[in-house]
Amino acid sequence: MSKSKDKVVRTIETIPINEIRFLNPRVRNRRNFQEIVQSIAKVGLKRPITVSPRTTEADSANYDLVCGQGRIEAFIQLGQTEIPAIVIEAEESDCLVMSLVENCARRQHRAIDLLQDIGTLRGRGYNDHEIAAKIGVSSDYIRATRTSSRHSRKHTPKRNFAEKS
Repeated sequence: MSKSKDKVVRTIETIPINEIRFLNPRVRNRRNFQEIVQSIAKVGLKRPITVSPRTTEADSANYDLVCGQGRIEAFIQLGQTEIPAIVIEAEESDCLVMSLVENCARRQHRAIDLLQDIGTLRGRGYNDHEIAAKIGVSSDYIRATRTSSRHSRKHTPKRNFAEKS
């Protein structure tokens, strides 16, 4: 999020799914996704998604998704056209950062996704200490991802795709 200390105003509304734009789309593990669908079908939505109203009219979406892509996709699979949402006032860049933090904080994430999300947060000006605080890990862990990422790029052989194997 931008580093301001503004209080976030939140309301809960029912939002048409087709009015929501995914800022940070993710590919889901099918088995985990089916578990989300089955849970929602049996007991309903336990936690609303989080969205923010859009300030631009570049397309038909009226909201940016902050978190809840899997829940939206489950609602769609279940034939729903609307979904309960916590609506917060936040700028698009803040929504993207909140989405990245949500993805990083997820207990079961792919290592490559975590590295990419940490890199995106660094690219947005957050230091290792701030990233660690946002996603609930140590600064040493964040520094290790930087070292690991550099080591991986340095020791990965480059292939000349013009050569025949």
